[in-house]
Amino acid sequence: MFDEAERAVQAVRGMGEVDRACLLHPPSDSDRQLYEVLTDSVALYLARCRGEKRLDQKTVKAYCCDIEQFLVWLEEGIREFSRASMREYMVYLNARYAASTVRRKLASLRAWSTWMRREDFMAASPFDDLDVSIRQPLLLPRTIGPRDLRHMLEPNGAAGISKEGHAPTMLELRDQAVLELLIATGIRVSELCALNLDSVDLSARQIRIFGKGSKERIVMLGSNHTVIALSDYIRVRKPIGQPGGREGMGLRPLFLSRSKERITDQAVRKIILKRAKEVEVEAHVTPHMFRHTFATTLLEQDVDIRYIQQLLGHSSVKTTERYTHVSSAKLRTIMEQHNPRDVLSSSDTPLQPPSEMLN
Repeated sequence: MFDEAERAVQAVRGMGEVDRACLLHPPSDSDRQLYEVLTDSVALYLARCRGEKRLDQKTVKAYCCDIEQFLVWLEEGIREFSRASMREYMVYLNARYAASTVRRKLASLRAWSTWMRREDFMAASPFDDLDVSIRQPLLLPRTIGPRDLRHMLEPNGAAGISKEGHAPTMLELRDQAVLELLIATGIRVSELCALNLDSVDLSARQIRIFGKGSKERIVMLGSNHTVIALSDYIRVRKPIGQPGGREGMGLRPLFLSRSKERITDQAVRKIILKRAKEVEVEAHVTPHMFRHTFATTLLEQDVDIRYIQQLLGHSSVKTTERYTHVSSAKLRTIMEQHNPRDVLSSSDTPLQPPSEMLN
């Protein structure tokens, strides 16, 4: 078992994408016991998550950090991995993190401890018969207002990013295409960064998205604005190759950075913040707000939630129901046009509110 664990450590070292500082820090004498636990179970568990379950690199990294945080907490308090310590750890987490973060960290530990029991690293899991119910507040998703969104997509009015006497640079065309794609498809920022040139089929007006859980989906490009923005960018993007000839090997990212590398999540956030500042949008706009706005707008237009589920790439419609919400504007329209009190009224002439309320 220990030889297998040692081989797993080597496998994790070769993963590259996993943050080694999160798992394989050089052990001191004081935490050598923790290091042994990591090499005996955590490294093997993560290697199998990646090799057998084919989990996403970010998921593996999150598991890694969540488990090590717990083991450090155990080591500092000289605690046993028991049901009592798990209850104490839940109190510790709830005092420091949001409910969603606490639920994720506990889910990581539950999956790991279940695996350890199955692999005979431990006789029983501390999560057995442990009531873990973290109440998560229902927060309405933040969306971008129509006026702010229009300004961000059309900074110079209907002319878009074009300015008199100025031909847009490749980076300006890239930024416009990024913003158009975010709002027109509801794509996740990680999915957008992972797009390749061959992911886009402008003739068929569709893109192929590789999403969470290694699930692939096709999303149609229904907006002419989006198709034109992508076409303009790809036209100047195609002649540019990446260093080392990697584009010739098929690794051709759609969106490139200044250094001609694949664009990152952080770069997309900077693009959004830069455009928001240019058009004087005061709200703090994030990539996920485009996704919220996409889903909410479709819902307001009475699009069936099952279609929205497919477009967003959700495996369960329950996720979509939590993700979307009916806006106050939609609720106001419903209450004004279908209010039971007015439906019951037999008067053909609708009542008007006092004039001072209309001013």
